Amino acid sequence: MKKAYLKIVLLMLIPAFSMAQQNQIDSLKKALKTARTDSARYSILSGLVYYYIENNRDSSIHYSEKALSIAIKNNKALEEATTLDHKGYGLMQLGKYPESLGCFQQALKLAEDPENENKTWTVNFTELKNFTPHKNRLQILSNIHHDFGHLMGVTNNIDQQIFQYRETERLAEEAGNKVGPGFVNMNLGRVYAKLNRLDSALVMEQNAERLFNQTGVKKYLGAVYENLGAIYLKKGNKALAIQYFHKGINADVEQQNYNSAAYCYDALTDYYLAEKQKDSSLYYAKKKLEDLTTMRSKDLGNTYENLYKAYRLTGRTDSAYKYQGLALIAKDSSFKATVKSLGDFQKLSFQAQIHAQELEKEKAAIQTKIRTYALLAGIAVLLLLAGIFYRNNRQKQKVNNILSQQKEEIESQRDNLENTLSDLKATQTQLIQSEKMASLGELTAGIAHEIQNPLNFVNNFSEVNTELLAELKQEISAKNYEEVSAIADDVIGNEQKINLHGKRADAIVKGMLQHSQSGTGTKEATDINVLADDYLRLAYQGLQAKDKNFSAGMVTHFDADLRKIKVIPQDIGKVLLNLFNNAFYAVNQKLKIAGAGYKPEVSVTTSAENGQVVVKVKDNGSGIPDAIKDKIMQPFFTTKPTGEGTGLGLSLTYDMVVKGHGGKIEVNTKEGEFTEFVIILPL
Repeated sequence: MKKAYLKIVLLMLIPAFSMAQQNQIDSLKKALKTARTDSARYSILSGLVYYYIENNRDSSIHYSEKALSIAIKNNKALEEATTLDHKGYGLMQLGKYPESLGCFQQALKLAEDPENENKTWTVNFTELKNFTPHKNRLQILSNIHHDFGHLMGVTNNIDQQIFQYRETERLAEEAGNKVGPGFVNMNLGRVYAKLNRLDSALVMEQNAERLFNQTGVKKYLGAVYENLGAIYLKKGNKALAIQYFHKGINADVEQQNYNSAAYCYDALTDYYLAEKQKDSSLYYAKKKLEDLTTMRSKDLGNTYENLYKAYRLTGRTDSAYKYQGLALIAKDSSFKATVKSLGDFQKLSFQAQIHAQELEKEKAAIQTKIRTYALLAGIAVLLLLAGIFYRNNRQKQKVNNILSQQKEEIESQRDNLENTLSDLKATQTQLIQSEKMASLGELTAGIAHEIQNPLNFVNNFSEVNTELLAELKQEISAKNYEEVSAIADDVIGNEQKINLHGKRADAIVKGMLQHSQSGTGTKEATDINVLADDYLRLAYQGLQAKDKNFSAGMVTHFDADLRKIKVIPQDIGKVLLNLFNNAFYAVNQKLKIAGAGYKPEVSVTTSAENGQVVVKVKDNGSGIPDAIKDKIMQPFFTTKPTGEGTGLGLSLTYDMVVKGHGGKIEVNTKEGEFTEFVIILPL
């Protein structure tokens, strides 16, 4: 059995060895035909994916899909996550960003689940040094975040790109992987270089070079050298930049990393074009085209454009026109309808030049005629001008009088509008303050009701102690010390209970007020279940404090696996308190007209769905009529009697959820039966 495991281990470690030699690829393909187990077939396919991942995107995706089907068939979740990561990387390189994002999201979901740690073929390899299923999962998760960072970069989401790379580094260190930080430094260096933070970029790339050399992982060492060359070129050190570009080419050729080599060739082409060195620029432009052709890349627009510039620099206009046409075709698909071939493009270009010359001649002739006619017409125009100027002057005076009157009217209307707007702003400020004070009153009532029980205990035990101390004095006078000792013990016990319930009241006050205190507006990691439970109780007790006869059922369905999310707890607390207050108000109003057979109930449900936290607040009140459903989020709209509501509660709730947290709020209701508000917040 150990020999069988060892054989599988070697197959799975194939991607970590040098796979640049063709005979190894032939061996892998031959081994794939003779492999007898799914685990062996998956390992060989992974080796082929790793080899082609920077050389032939289509082949890499082809083998990824084969490996993925094997992993799914055998319920190996971590292998499925790894293969989805590889496929997403290949799709990203082909510019298929939506499909790439889907692969990464599926991979993250599988790798983030601790229950999947044993759903892998590598669980049997406990003989490997420092291997644990947990570290194995963390390493896979680190790889996914790393490639996810690439996707964020190519879609210009730089902040998320840096975050994903940092998450990669954290997970790699936790998993004990020394290779991961090398990739993180390499890619962060490239990001910082784009942001012109050259000193930071240089430190990152030097760290990456050191880590790759220490670990022996050299497949991407050429990319590090290319990044260093680009940094030194920006710093003005051209000689060192060229040295690193050539060093990168040598490393990429040795590892057959055609993608990275193409970047080096492109950098050298740009450099020699800027230096007007025609032979060198043409040579490296051709080398890049060879690499991309080997990779079967379809992204050739920039390469054709550099070839066009290089040929133009050498004076070879025919070749220059050829690659100019290819560049336009590659960069703009609309040209495919009009420019079908290089000859057509050259012909169109030549005809366009001739047509432009003819237009210039016609323009000159027309201008000559115009000047002639202008001179002939000038005399007539001058004769007319005197009469026209006289008439226009009179009309201008009339228009000025009309404009002056209109200006006065507009200024008067503007002043009225400004006064009205000022009054509206003042009214809005007062109403918002009223809404805040109403919420504060309900919160305070809930807190007072919550601490009533511990205060009752404190008062009762205090009264008992007063009586015991009076009795203690009598026993001391009677010198009955045994009874004195017993009474003293009772007093001590009561004091301990007073202290216990006092601390309980203190904890309640601190815990409840923590949600209502004016915050800094800073997002914090918050347990939505705890927040919802606290405010549900506060809303209920606040209404009971106002109406002693009120009673309603409270039902909670909290997702126990819901993780904390970053929100502004004070704002989300206000949102929940407002929704709970509205729900209890609705069932209380229905209770007054429905009779004893009606059982009021308010429920709250939390869950995680599609990368979002969903909070549902539902009541079995009278529902919302369709006629006003679209108006309930509007400021100042309310169905409550005058004095009981400002009409700003749901408007502020909408702003806090949508504008403050980038979430959504939805309403499901049926008139006469129920109302359900759904809060959706991004994880």
